[in-house]
Amino acid sequence: MSAKLPPELHIVKGTKGENMGIPLPENIKSRIPESEWMDNPEAWSKKRFYDETSQFLYDVYGIGSEQERHTLTMLTDQIDTYVDCNRHIMVEGLVTYYNDGKTTGPSPYVAIRKEALKLIIAMMNELGLTPKSRLAKTNITSNSMIGRLMLGPQVKR
Repeated sequence: MSAKLPPELHIVKGTKGENMGIPLPENIKSRIPESEWMDNPEAWSKKRFYDETSQFLYDVYGIGSEQERHTLTMLTDQIDTYVDCNRHIMVEGLVTYYNDGKTTGPSPYVAIRKEALKLIIAMMNELGLTPKSRLAKTNITSNSMIGRLMLGPQVKR
């Protein structure tokens, strides 16, 4: 009888439900690890990123064709530009002096990094490398109960 209660009531009553106490599989519990180059831009490796990403695309989507190498190379170059801008910003700061130090303004690397980031996100979406793009590629069939739920309310007019 107690298995029919919602999890919140099990907590209050001190009972266990049917599925409570079963540990999650390791692959579900694991989190996204930090990038090696997050705090150390010198650790960035174009080759490593290219290899890891191409392996991911093959594992997840079965994509391994010659044509995607161009998009992946462009993505790798844009991330390299982004990381290079981060290197310069770490050394020079966000503010730069112009006109022999009389005028201050934003570092030009901030604008370059911003544009590179836009292109990175666009190419990652194109390759299905962002959560949003992966969700868009899933087929939700309305035949199942969960499929109808995920479609949202269907108003008949």
